[in-house]
Amino acid sequence: MKRYAKVIVLATSALLGLTAFAQKTGQGGSQYPTYTGSLPVQENLSAQQYQALAKVSMQDAIKAAQSALGSTATPTKVKLGVENGYLVWEVVLAGQEVKVDAGNGKVLHQEAQGNAEENDGENDGESNEDNG
Repeated sequence: MKRYAKVIVLATSALLGLTAFAQKTGQGGSQYPTYTGSLPVQENLSAQQYQALAKVSMQDAIKAAQSALGSTATPTKVKLGVENGYLVWEVVLAGQEVKVDAGNGKVLHQEAQGNAEENDGENDGESNEDNG
């Protein structure tokens, strides 16, 4: 009976671990971290379609990110893509990754670039906009 209980405990622990991993890495329907944007979009559109849907320009997204960080640094990466089902600008500057809502320019999230996964599951429709 003890052996059976150990198997159940191990199986339960493994399942909980996989669930936590899936939530953190964006598997199972949402990405980490979760936030809500203003422009819900499909993840299989072209870069041109994303550009047409964006109400905030790349330059305005950069300004929003710079303002949020209190920095005038030049971005090393600017990308328009889909995260959590919403259209967002990803702006990397001063060692920080800033997510800017492509519909209203609001900063949705920011974190040190080393904490962000290189490709955390977002679908950007090959819309990389490298600035510089």
